[in-house]
Amino acid sequence: MLLPDPSLPLPYPRVKEDPDDSRMRRRLCAITETHTASLIGALRDLQTEGLVPFVDVRIRQAPLTPTFKLYLFNAVEALHGMYEIIERPLELEDGEVVTALDVLGLGATLTHHVKDPAGAGAPGTVFVEGMQQWFDSVWNHLAQ
Repeated sequence: MLLPDPSLPLPYPRVKEDPDDSRMRRRLCAITETHTASLIGALRDLQTEGLVPFVDVRIRQAPLTPTFKLYLFNAVEALHGMYEIIERPLELEDGEVVTALDVLGLGATLTHHVKDPAGAGAPGTVFVEGMQQWFDSVWNHLAQ
């Protein structure tokens, strides 16, 4: 998994009126840790129950602002969805409600792309291969 580097300031999520307020970044880190741990646990459960033969989860952080979701499956399928930046009220850990600039991650519409065995120039093939190349380049050159 590629995740944004939590030490870097991101353009979102942030408090709309105070981009330097670090509370939204802390909130994002907590959500990321919770979801990542849950995903790893669920994948390991699949292996333990014999539903998949092997699970290998690796996580790196990259100095990039996420602008889309991308799931790549076995180099033949991709799910892709753009994040939409929205303004919304959010309650922070101290109970204060702030106006935040955030993205809709959970509700992002995902488009399914599949490599076409008929040809290298097919749209699905071009998309899946291009996204895999992008992911590999970030993983190999920017992520730590």
